[in-house]
This record gives sequence, structure tokens and C-alpha cells, in this order.
Amino acid sequence: MPDNRRVRMTKKMIKDAYLELLETHPSEKISVTDICQLADVNRSTFYSYYEDTITLRQDIENDLLEQIPVLSDLPEAITSDRQFVTVLERFFSYIQENQRMFRILILQSDNRAFSRRLIETVLEKYPVETPAKNPRLAQYTYIFIVSGVIGLLGRWIEEDFPIRPEKLAELVLRMATMAAQVEEMDLT
Repeated sequence: MPDNRRVRMTKKMIKDAYLELLETHPSEKISVTDICQLADVNRSTFYSYYEDTITLRQDIENDLLEQIPVLSDLPEAITSDRQFVTVLERFFSYIQENQRMFRILILQSDNRAFSRRLIETVLEKYPVETPAKNPRLAQYTYIFIVSGVIGLLGRWIEEDFPIRPEKLAELVLRMATMAAQVEEMDLT
């Protein structure tokens, strides 16, 4: 199906209706009929784009995750704390700019699947290669840091962004530096 302007607009109306419903209802309580009524589209129109509400949600999540700023957007590799903070600040600013969707997808009761996908996306888009003595421990440390950042994001969003993205990035840098010291341990 061609992705012309009318198709994009109709899909946006469907997505917006679904997000609006998610703000007040758990996803399992939202029906295609509810979405169609709010979006003012026919059920056949909905089904021409989505199989069900699950594929609609996945499409919304995919759009959001695909737009996360990536390292390849930067002119060079990260070699300093300042560059690391800049990358994190871009990531946090993206979340703040898209706060409605992140608020819904991270804070609602059935958020575990999205949080897991967000962690996997961050691990993929922001790979870290370190010359560590113990590569497995380095990998675990990085997963721990990313998972912690995603948990921190939930609180930051919940509290309506009380810290500027740059300051949050600096905080995460300090926490990540402390967590990375674990890599020096001998766990054998």
C-alpha cells in the first residue's frame, strides 16, 4: 500500500487515538472499535493498516525507537566524557521532546515489554567496546548501566523532568563511571 499523505494522516489519527486511550485505559481494555470511534475512521480502514491493537502498538513503538539518535549521527567516536554527556543529552532531549509517548509507554502498567525493547535498542544503537580484562563482566556492567538509565528515565518522566537533560546526562556519567569500576574486579 503506497505511503502517501492521506495514508500517513490516517495512520497518525489512529495512533493518536490509541495513545489517547492508553492515557486512561490499560492496553488490554482498548478495542479496535474504541480506537476507530475516537479516530473517526471505519474498522475496515483500521484493518487495512493493522492486524490488531498489538500491531498498532508495535508500529508506534517502532517509530519511536527508530528515531532515537544514534552514534553514527555524530561526526566522530566518543573519546571524552564531554562527548559522552553530549550523546546522553541528545538521547534525553529526544525523550523529553516525545514525552507523551514515552510517558505512556514507560509508565503505564504493561510497560515491561517496551522497557525491554528500549534497553535492547539502546544497547544496539550505543555499542561500547572496551579493552576489558573480562569482556563478560564489561558486558554485564554495560547492561546494568543501561537498565539503570531506563529505570531512571521512568522516574525522570514521572516527576515531569525536574532535571535538565544536560544535568541528567552528567549524573548518568558519574554513575556509569562508578559502575564501570566493577570491571576491575576479579570474579574468577
